[in-house]
Amino acid sequence: MGTLKLETENSKLEGSLVDDQQVKTRYLTANFIGLVMIGSVFIYLVVVEVLKRTLAPFAGLADFTPAQVQTLKYIFVALAIGHFFVIRYVQKILATVTVERLFQAAVVTFALSESVAIFGLVLFLLSGKAMDFYLFMFLSLFYFWFFYPKYQDWEARLRAQPSSGS
Repeated sequence: MGTLKLETENSKLEGSLVDDQQVKTRYLTANFIGLVMIGSVFIYLVVVEVLKRTLAPFAGLADFTPAQVQTLKYIFVALAIGHFFVIRYVQKILATVTVERLFQAAVVTFALSESVAIFGLVLFLLSGKAMDFYLFMFLSLFYFWFFYPKYQDWEARLRAQPSSGS
């Protein structure tokens, strides 16, 4: 009987290790995706700098008036600020106590954070003002930093699952 009890405890331990391994695997996958998306923001920076230097003076690809560019900039700023609240909302509703939902919340967070840099890239390509891109790039990197998922948070949320179910 003592052997049976030991086997049962070992299988519980193995199940726990499998679950921990699954969490670590999903977290590392999300982490890799996040790092690649952060890297893409720096690729946008390289594109901006290359265009700025090779096509100097780069005046943009569109013939917008300064008022139109300013209006577009205000729209993008409003969207970028809105992304902050959308990310918080997405993390609240998606980051429930399953590994898959935590993963989905992380990927959506990364996509919304990167899109802020894309706003800046589009604005630069249309107007030729690199400072506009830099503003959105830094805001994007701030979102990545502020909302980047932490493994300890994933563990805490998953550990809280049984206590919330009982």
